Amino acid sequence: MYFLEDGIASVVAKLPKGRDTEVGLIGMEGMTGALVALGGDRAAHDTYMQLAGSGLRIPAPALSSALSESTTLKALLLLYVQTLYIQTSYTALVNARSKLDERLARWLLMCHDRVRNDRLAITHEFMSVMLGVRRPGVTVAIQELEGRGLIRATRGEIVIRDRDGLFQWPMAPTASRRGI
Repeated sequence: MYFLEDGIASVVAKLPKGRDTEVGLIGMEGMTGALVALGGDRAAHDTYMQLAGSGLRIPAPALSSALSESTTLKALLLLYVQTLYIQTSYTALVNARSKLDERLARWLLMCHDRVRNDRLAITHEFMSVMLGVRRPGVTVAIQELEGRGLIRATRGEIVIRDRDGLFQWPMAPTASRRGI
């Protein structure tokens, strides 16, 4: 289990033939292996570091032991699991019902929530995996957001220029100002 201090990790569900999709995003607010807090012994999905960072590591058996000894710790981690569950359910809803540019705007906001500046070192290819779409579609969506002055895209980097504009991009109810 890793408790991130900075950086971003992506929880990725896998399907055959490489059709992987991000189902959760973890930053300084969270931890990997959240199922351990529910009594599980392993993660259901793969987790990848998306943006480099640092964190604290604890073996799952040690955390399980600490959870059995501290109701306060257990309650706190269960609140995080609830938050991750809500994030995952909104991700499923948005992926099923929203256009790619809307999904990308939400995803960029979620990444921005988890970093301490406006720069995201991320490639179009990686965004396409996270959003479960083809790379050319991500490029078109980036151009749309960039054309509106919401972001600036360069090779391997996205700069958030107008967070409020991204938030108001057609689907404000599924994004947050700073949160899920």
